[in-house]
Amino acid sequence: MTIWHRASFTGNTLTTFSGEGGLYSPGRWNYLGKKVVYCSESIALCTLEWLANNGLSVSGFNYYRYSIDIPDHLTIKFSSNDLPKDWDMTPATDVTREFAETKFFSSEKILAMAVPSVIVPEEYNLVINPLHPEFLRMTKLLSL
Repeated sequence: MTIWHRASFTGNTLTTFSGEGGLYSPGRWNYLGKKVVYCSESIALCTLEWLANNGLSVSGFNYYRYSIDIPDHLTIKFSSNDLPKDWDMTPATDVTREFAETKFFSSEKILAMAVPSVIVPEEYNLVINPLHPEFLRMTKLLSL
């Protein structure tokens, strides 16, 4: 098991891990309309990613932090060498979304995909498929 971290505006765990954000906006690894949950391998990276994606400053900064245990055998990990060219472009393109569709979301065996962070490529973010049957069994969800 590996512990991953997530930041959120809300203290509601069910909302935070629903994946519904992907229904309203595309992400680097998901098309618009695709449920997805993004986490990071450290609280620091999670916070940095959250700030970068929400355009907030640290002045008056307040948010909720969560941790979740994800089984390693249900996770596929990609290094930057495994990813398509320009995977780290900003804004993200369909190249990374299509990669995730074919290498991750199409697999019934994989719950999560670990990929390098664009902000700190030496560290990893986790993309979780909340529709995967094993996701419902994730009981070690902690609010920090």
